[in-house]
Amino acid sequence: MKVNIRFCEISDAHMKLQLELNNKEHFERWSPIKPSETFYTLEGQTDWIEKSREKAKNDERYDFGIFLEAELIGAINFFFVERGPKQTCMVGYQLDSKHNGKGYMQQALTEGLKIIFTELNFHRVIAGVSPQNPGSIRVLEKAGFVQEGLERKSLLIDGEWRDHILMAILEEDFTHHPQRSF
Repeated sequence: MKVNIRFCEISDAHMKLQLELNNKEHFERWSPIKPSETFYTLEGQTDWIEKSREKAKNDERYDFGIFLEAELIGAINFFFVERGPKQTCMVGYQLDSKHNGKGYMQQALTEGLKIIFTELNFHRVIAGVSPQNPGSIRVLEKAGFVQEGLERKSLLIDGEWRDHILMAILEEDFTHHPQRSF
């Protein structure tokens, strides 16, 4: 099956809440920021969607839901937007744990990068990934990201400073990737 990505609508708030509740431990395992308890409410999700859409309009951040048919199964986010001479952003993503290993994140990342590079005119996308997350490293490598270095003790997660591998992809890497078809 093929996934598609799109901005979440307010009508998706129930699905987003269920996704977040079902995967709370799984998502928080890799995240340096733990959401407040209000995030795990319908009102919190509605507010998050509204703010997300506003940030996209202001070219500050782009948050896409990952949908398998009509089911919301994850998210792909492009943030830390820098325009001007950099034209760069950072990518992060999360997928419902029951869908891991099925190639859905690879599809979603490819679709997201296509939007970022061809519609939003970014030059470079970076990702920071835990060395203890080989699945995420593989997703990035398959999309054409290359390792640029190790950020030692770069993020405070659960009270511990953790290393992250810095990976990046340039627009020309993406458009000339051998597995890419437009």
